Amino acid sequence: MKKNLLSVVAAFAILVLTFSTVMAHEHHPPHKGTLVVLGEEFSHVELLLDSDTGQLTAFVLDGEAENPVRVSQSSLVIKLKDQGQLVALRLKPIANALTGETVGDTSEYQGTFSKLKGLSHFEGYIASIKSRGESFKNVRFLYPKGNEGVKWPDEKGAGNVSK
Repeated sequence: MKKNLLSVVAAFAILVLTFSTVMAHEHHPPHKGTLVVLGEEFSHVELLLDSDTGQLTAFVLDGEAENPVRVSQSSLVIKLKDQGQLVALRLKPIANALTGETVGDTSEYQGTFSKLKGLSHFEGYIASIKSRGESFKNVRFLYPKGNEGVKWPDEKGAGNVSK
């Protein structure tokens, strides 16, 4: 009887640990920015805004939001929703001698825009990005919330509008 009870308790403990691990699966932005999910956690873009200067930095990351993913785009366009209008912000590729990343083979994009000065939150889209061989277009997000689990009032732009 003791062995059966011990087996049941052990099985229950394993089940609880497994369930809590699955339920607690979260991604943490390595630069303390906002994560935008591409696909079903296929890849991520982390956005980091310095609202004092209006500088926006985008880091392309893997599906776990842990490692950089190099892309070859000549720019990364973020469309900012400003008073009902979409304003295109073009982020330029950043080379990094430390990691060996170059313009045309980098995971980091950056730009400074007066429209972003003083903002703490905004709605936007990543116009298009090709990460790890997959293309994503019009990826909607809220800053600083991101797009994972966001309930959109119009129900049309949840996460990835088109792939």
